[in-house]
Amino acid sequence: MSNNQQEKSSKALSEARAIVGDDLFASFEPDLAGGMANDHGLTEVAHDVRRLEAGHERTNGFAKIFAKALTANESGLLSDLQFVAKDMYALAGHENHFGSKLRLGPANRHAFVLEQLLGGGARLSGMAKMNEMALGPHGFNELDGHVLNPIAPDHMPGGSSSGTGALIADGAVDFGLGSDTAGSIRIPAHFCGVVGYKPSHGLVSRRGSMTLCPGLDVVGPLARNMEIMLRVAPYLLREDPRDHDQHALSYVDEPLKPMRPSRLGYFPELLADCPERTAKAMNDMLTMAGSHGVDLVAIDGHPFGHLSRAAIAFQSAEAYATHRDHLDGDLIHDVTVRQRMQHGAGYDLADHFLLSKARDLALVQWQKTYAHIDLLLMPCMTIEIPLRQSYEEADPDGRMAMVGSITSLSRPVNYLRLPSVVLPLPQLGSLPHGMQLLGGYREDLSLLQHAAWMEAELISA
Repeated sequence: MSNNQQEKSSKALSEARAIVGDDLFASFEPDLAGGMANDHGLTEVAHDVRRLEAGHERTNGFAKIFAKALTANESGLLSDLQFVAKDMYALAGHENHFGSKLRLGPANRHAFVLEQLLGGGARLSGMAKMNEMALGPHGFNELDGHVLNPIAPDHMPGGSSSGTGALIADGAVDFGLGSDTAGSIRIPAHFCGVVGYKPSHGLVSRRGSMTLCPGLDVVGPLARNMEIMLRVAPYLLREDPRDHDQHALSYVDEPLKPMRPSRLGYFPELLADCPERTAKAMNDMLTMAGSHGVDLVAIDGHPFGHLSRAAIAFQSAEAYATHRDHLDGDLIHDVTVRQRMQHGAGYDLADHFLLSKARDLALVQWQKTYAHIDLLLMPCMTIEIPLRQSYEEADPDGRMAMVGSITSLSRPVNYLRLPSVVLPLPQLGSLPHGMQLLGGYREDLSLLQHAAWMEAELISA
């Protein structure tokens, strides 16, 4: 290789590292022992490719369907479950696309969360499509093709974990891995009528996954129901000794079971802003919860307006700081993705420091204000699921406004580092919809158990 070629190669690698982050890039470098390992500890297991292909035809949700499912434990406790991973998680021997032009070649190591699920026996059917660079709540991708909502084909599937949500809703798989920076797990769950869990920030290892905004990014699952979610979540919550940014809970060795909350808070003003059918479904949930002995706490006003604005500022500053060195290149295709990243150009390091401090204070205030409440119920958003055509026909400013409306109640949850579960509500009309449940910071186990109780006693009963 000539000096010029080496220089170009080094520059390309540097740019790639800047885009995906060190956590993921390290998964593509050879082990210190040298070379690429041929045996990644995986077993191929037959699965119904025709059924997966039929699911893809209905959703356009797969980035890749494997000829055979992959697992590391054929008799593990999760061996009856098939899943997909958003195409931003390293899988040894597989090349990720990230919904973009970026190519790093095959990974050498599995992402930690993939390793845990495969070791538990879960069977990986393929990789799921995503918004370019995991930025966008709509499911549109001009490079890979738009994902379709199998429940409401004329409407958005949600994003950026669009393929994951759509394939679960279609029934092609039981659960899947997504990621959430401003709602990218919860929005597809709401749009497609499935369950989504966004963990507390820092609780789940991100090693081997792509970085968008490290201060907001979380790894999390989507699933058909809470029964599956309770089985899967403990594998993701395990401690990763190689991820120094993770602050794991104590090892979860007991099965998680549904648990009734004692006090359930809600924001009447937010419910009043929802579409009529969603407001009715959520008020019905509150009435039924009260009939089961749950104390209902109505909360005057709500803080999500200013929290949403603060979250936009924080995300813009951090996304730009993380990705500014390659915004002038050609690796980012989508104009809206580039535009959203460039919004942070006006923030310097001092601004980012102040935004971070304000965020810490906001969490302290939140915890103090709502310490007496076990669970908070609120909408995922106060608008109906937008039509695909409305986004396709909008100009860049119109698209940005739509993104803001979709994420206005999900962004603040990332900003506050809180855990959240989206549960599908009874479908009143032709469109799916969901409710968002919030727990206390690092109170993820209680949140999951409360959500499972609400699904079992109030939705499925």
